[in-house]
Amino acid sequence: MAEFDQNRDVPGGGHARASGGCYLSFRSGSRSRGSCARAAHAYITRTEEYDGRDRDEAIYTESGHMPSWAEDDASVYWDAADLYERANGRLYISADFALPVGLDANDRSTLASALAHELTDDEHLPYTLAVHSGRDAEGNEHNPHARVMISERKNDGIERDQTEWFRRANSADPARGGAPKSRTFHGREWMEHARGRWAELTNQMLEARGRDERVDHRSYERRGVGRAPGGHYGPAAAHMVGRGLDHERLREAAVSLDAVDAAASIDREIDALERPSTFSASADREDGSAAMPNPAAPERDEDLSPGR
Repeated sequence: MAEFDQNRDVPGGGHARASGGCYLSFRSGSRSRGSCARAAHAYITRTEEYDGRDRDEAIYTESGHMPSWAEDDASVYWDAADLYERANGRLYISADFALPVGLDANDRSTLASALAHELTDDEHLPYTLAVHSGRDAEGNEHNPHARVMISERKNDGIERDQTEWFRRANSADPARGGAPKSRTFHGREWMEHARGRWAELTNQMLEARGRDERVDHRSYERRGVGRAPGGHYGPAAAHMVGRGLDHERLREAAVSLDAVDAAASIDREIDALERPSTFSASADREDGSAAMPNPAAPERDEDLSPGR
């Protein structure tokens, strides 16, 4: 997007204060692991069976880079992915990210849309974005967040119907093959770049609104800050706490391990009980407070964490 300078350094030089967690996690949805693209789309947009008052509402949605047959209804695209994508192919990549507390709904939507475009515009990847209010049962703001679903099928401008779109690409004659697949979402270098850009976009929005807070995607160790990260126990533990549950291992680990090892140990153990683990690209806050928990998801997604 034009208003965001892609080469700009992170404001604050790593010494900024964060009012909202610089949290970003990526997961992969594949048929072999039980994912369903249409159900995931309905879940994040709060449509179909997920349109209920017991869930925090989707206050903003958008889709882009869709082929002509899905421009008016993005659910058609994700339904076609379920039907026609190769059995061993990924249906989508999902990115979950926390939004700063204190920004109004329009600013959050603008910020979330900026990240969606950052991740998809270069290769014209079809996507659907939804921003959730992050309000609890009493209507109090506690965890504003967003999710974007991204297809790895590039929209190269060649007209294809649904069955042709998801066929194997033909590099020699693109018109005779399916939409080519992106190879972007792999490796530590890409993940580091995505984390850094999200911090930059967040800080640019905070600066534009006259806010003094800043976020930094780097760990305390990398920034040379001589203290342990805040008490972030990961999405599964946060999920348990949110449900009013307690677990003896949370207290045991907190006193027997240092802060970093405790978080990793608890995440592994409770994730094994609750659901498959996810890769959390979450920054430490300068003030030592906890990062935002990862929004719950209805589908079983594949971990994209490098080296795990």
